[in-house]
Amino acid sequence: MAQGLTYTDAVKLLGGAGPFGKAADDLVGAALLLGTAGGSEAAISLFDAKGEAFRLGHRVAGKITDLVRGQGRYHRGERLHAAHAVLAVSSFFGALGDCLESTGLRSPDFTREDQLLLVATARTAGSWQSRLLDAAIPAPSPEWPFDRLLDELTAWYAERAAILARHLPGLAVWDAADDRARRAAGTVLAEVLPGLAREHYEQVTRRLAAEIPEFAIWMTRTEARATSRGLERLETLLLTATSHAAPLRHRAGLAAVYRADLDEPILGGDAGELIMPSLGLAYLDPWFRVRPGGPGTRPADEDWWAGAEARTDFDGFLAVYLTTPQAATVPLLLLGQPGGGKSSLTRILAARLPAADFLVVRVALREIRAESEVQDQIEQTLRGTLGETVAWADLAGSADGAMPVILLDGLDELLQATGVHQSDYLERVAAFQRREARLGRPVAVIVTSRVAVADRARLPAGGLAVRLEPFAESQVDRWLEIWNTANAGYWTRAGRKPLTHDVIVRFPELAGQPLLLLMLALYDAGANALQDTADFDTGQLYERLLHDFAGREVRRVHGEHLPESDRAALVDEELLRLSVVAFAMFHRLRLWATADELDADLRGLGLPPSGTARHGGFERPFTAGEEMVGRFFFIQRTQAFQDDQTRRTYEFLHATFGEYLVARLVVQAVREATALSRARSLRVGRTGDDDLLRSLLGYTPLCARGTVMPFVTSLLARSDPAELREWLVGRLRAAVTRPSWAPLRYQPVDKRVDHWMATYSFNLLLIVLACGGPVRASELFLRARDPAGWLRDSVLQWRGSIPGGMFLDALKPVQVTRMWADDERRDMALEVVTDPAFERVDPLWSHRSGPGRAFPGTGPADDLSDNFPVVPVLTSMALSGAFSDDVLRHAADPVLEHFGWPAMTTFIDHGPDGVESVANSLLRVLLARNGDPAAAYERAARALGRWHDKAGSSPDFVRCHAVFQRSLAGDAGRLAERDVARWAGLIAAE
Repeated sequence: MAQGLTYTDAVKLLGGAGPFGKAADDLVGAALLLGTAGGSEAAISLFDAKGEAFRLGHRVAGKITDLVRGQGRYHRGERLHAAHAVLAVSSFFGALGDCLESTGLRSPDFTREDQLLLVATARTAGSWQSRLLDAAIPAPSPEWPFDRLLDELTAWYAERAAILARHLPGLAVWDAADDRARRAAGTVLAEVLPGLAREHYEQVTRRLAAEIPEFAIWMTRTEARATSRGLERLETLLLTATSHAAPLRHRAGLAAVYRADLDEPILGGDAGELIMPSLGLAYLDPWFRVRPGGPGTRPADEDWWAGAEARTDFDGFLAVYLTTPQAATVPLLLLGQPGGGKSSLTRILAARLPAADFLVVRVALREIRAESEVQDQIEQTLRGTLGETVAWADLAGSADGAMPVILLDGLDELLQATGVHQSDYLERVAAFQRREARLGRPVAVIVTSRVAVADRARLPAGGLAVRLEPFAESQVDRWLEIWNTANAGYWTRAGRKPLTHDVIVRFPELAGQPLLLLMLALYDAGANALQDTADFDTGQLYERLLHDFAGREVRRVHGEHLPESDRAALVDEELLRLSVVAFAMFHRLRLWATADELDADLRGLGLPPSGTARHGGFERPFTAGEEMVGRFFFIQRTQAFQDDQTRRTYEFLHATFGEYLVARLVVQAVREATALSRARSLRVGRTGDDDLLRSLLGYTPLCARGTVMPFVTSLLARSDPAELREWLVGRLRAAVTRPSWAPLRYQPVDKRVDHWMATYSFNLLLIVLACGGPVRASELFLRARDPAGWLRDSVLQWRGSIPGGMFLDALKPVQVTRMWADDERRDMALEVVTDPAFERVDPLWSHRSGPGRAFPGTGPADDLSDNFPVVPVLTSMALSGAFSDDVLRHAADPVLEHFGWPAMTTFIDHGPDGVESVANSLLRVLLARNGDPAAAYERAARALGRWHDKAGSSPDFVRCHAVFQRSLAGDAGRLAERDVARWAGLIAAE
């Protein structure tokens, strides 16, 4: 909760050497801070304190313009904050006077004893005076809108009223005859005073809002309004409180540079005949959520934001933030997704803040030395922006009342591009702010970062975390209106249709991010490709987008007259390289990769630079990685300058672009390998068909990202999956029966050889399953006596090589069916289904006893029951520590405790009804009360009887028999009497 000054501090701050000095001394030194009276008769009554506070509040309200005249932006806000605190308390005392008058109470004559009691009470911690004077008062804050401030003040008033009501009856002047008056006063104070104080507060602040612009800004209620753009309203709000002072040279130069950004197109580069709207025109003010920082801050966790409502008043939020002292204490952390408009927001903000009142420096962290301190980063930026060396101390010292605002754009770039530990960066920024405040140069700082890496930098207590939200439908509609208006002439000349809401809402994940929405608009502008095809999935959209942009790049480099076959080959080569970029991120389990990593991966797969990059003079030629990603604007480049080197990383504007490209390259490699294998079918000793596939599939399971396998399935369905499946099964059969590994040039991450082989075969299995239909152990292990056992061994290898969460994710849609092959070998079928069903365990299958196995039917199935190593099995499970094992063991614990392990390992043959353990039969008795218990009792009685015939009355049998008898006694009333007698007679227990 945002809290302002205490009342004491507010009065002192307003007093100073100005016209309120004596009033402050009177009020603070004598009227309310009774400790200075030293217990003398100068002690003052509650009613006199009320009068003093109320009079001071009126004086502040009447002279508030004088209080802030001539003050700079920060000190003006500081004094107005203090005035707000005084007015909040004076509203309380004004309402108190009304309450006391309504009860008929008047100021009593205090005896010396009463005065001493008041003094003692005032000097005691927890007294009503100290709780009023020393309690922080809710104040205007960007964290909440005005309606929330009113609610917080009402709660604060209620707490003060309750404290006051508890202290009134303790005074000697309220004698026994005044019981009714005391009770009436207490009721009024507790129930009426808070609401009345709120009314007083609203009246005075509403009046002041007409005179003081900051009060109008603070008291603005959040309301639904048309989508605003370019932070125009923020500039309008701040200009209402401007000093109109002419900025000095350096500040004016910075303002001119930033202001010019408003007229720049939203996306640089050649757009052909299309018109790119300007940044100031096309940037829509974002919706956002805000939460305070401190211990437990987890801004990268979606659940952490659940308690914060989405707000639409971003202009008002910033206006309050920049006109309250809170801005100069700790940094504000501004978070968003790639392509969400964070950098554009800092450009807009730098342009919109009035130069008369704000000294803005926008620092692009990608362009300065990562190891530098905050002040050095600012000064490096000043040199690059102004073209001359400017010392921060000199610039801030010459601000002439304007408040410095530092915009640090791209904290995630420092974290990700340098690999340097920067968890204390925001704390270092806060330390910089504290130092500047002590030197009389208070400064506000806003830091931007991607949401995904936000937890890697600690946000100090008192700071705010703000997350930009995806576009709402109303914002998408407004953006489309701007885009279509700007390109109205192009639609007519090119015979194209404008992009409409009905088309774009089919792709909500992309339309929600401004840059991705622009990408969709650019793609559709070419041939209305989004509109001409009514039904295609996300994968098909991605294929078209990627193919279209790759084609544009090929045409840009090679011209329009390239033969179509050559053009198609070059487009495929571009997309191949782009897929390798996606795999570089995928294998490293990150959403980004460094330039060095891309170069190494491209070299490992034999993909050098394509030769299309242009460089000349003394410029260093582009590396393969730099050349590749520099041509696609849906790849975001982040960089930082460290140790005199530029370190770069790359990521996709939306993670699913990379995941689609991973799936695309996998399926492409399968298709090409299948075709090559078919073409070489007559060649003896053919090799090398799957070299690319082997290189790609041995490092990371394809289930590591949730959308990869759905993309693989969709892409396979567009080919002949049956033909591909045949080739894949052959490769999978070789991988699980004759695993091999040869050193590969492509090694994106370190991997144990055995883990590489297991990961490779597991990925082949996932691809085979994606082709459709079941995969049987018997078609993988053709000559194995026990195909299911061999598959089990492979599963154990997969389970040991693949992280547990990924392994279980891959199995979620898989139905496992245990069966017997035609030759009575154990078999197992795996198949991807919509809703996998639960399959009961068949002990005969588990024990490798075929369906033709016959038992005598007169006792336990001895070879299933004897010598089962229960204790070592439990020890093995405990040692493995697998969560899944522990869950099942936990459920089985009561069975072990009450039945004993022999009941679990003694199996009874029930003829056509199969084989079942004694424990299983007993559990079915206990759980059958809602169904047909007779069949369950029949099996349990038979099982216990046959167990007793063989083993006698062992302690374990006696315990199980007792469970059976107690259950039978409880159910006897709903069972046939002769059945109960027969079941009891089957067991001759000793």
